[in-house]
Amino acid sequence: MRILLVAGSPAPSSSALVSHLAAQNDLVLAVDRGADACRAAGVVPGAFCGDADTVSEEGLAWVRDQALRRGDGDEMPIRLFPPAKDDTDLSLGFTCARELAAERGEGLKVAVTCASAGRMDHALAVFGVLAKNADLAPRLIEDEFECRILAPSGTETWALGEGALGSRFSFVALADDTCVSETGLRWELDHFHVDALRDRGISNVVDAADARVTCHEGILAAFLIN
Repeated sequence: MRILLVAGSPAPSSSALVSHLAAQNDLVLAVDRGADACRAAGVVPGAFCGDADTVSEEGLAWVRDQALRRGDGDEMPIRLFPPAKDDTDLSLGFTCARELAAERGEGLKVAVTCASAGRMDHALAVFGVLAKNADLAPRLIEDEFECRILAPSGTETWALGEGALGSRFSFVALADDTCVSETGLRWELDHFHVDALRDRGISNVVDAADARVTCHEGILAAFLIN
């Protein structure tokens, strides 16, 4: 089951990107203010979760109205949480996504958008949430980049593909003693060890159609820059 989490970044992704990603996934889960991004893009979510402290009144009313308009006999899941909580809305979004997939007895793949722009503290916390859910090999897709979380517990290798030729590529370790290999990039690595948040993987270039990056140990945020 492929679920798109449309998160509540203060600076959301473009409506064109939200619409494009929604068409590639089986279900859209609007996470709090993400409902406003969905509404702007003309994308009706299949579920909503959050504490409703950032979504507009109009956006929340629209979600509830869409839930009533559903004609397939299934009620749109709407999960509301108290604002005084330990987890961020995005973290709760991953929890809800896992529950939705479990209810259907399916495996889960997660993509995230509208998550990383507007506030640096939020952006750093987003990568903490992605690292926590590395077993799902989540993808963060924004207008400026695509980031994939690589780890032995989820997906180890990202084959960048012909479309990435000439693009900038960076990685940032999200766990200490992360072990990385890169091939088909201008500066290659073979089982290179790097600690969390070190800058050794910034600004490489994709030079080959079969370029790939592998995380042998630890957790890696791998970025393909548009």
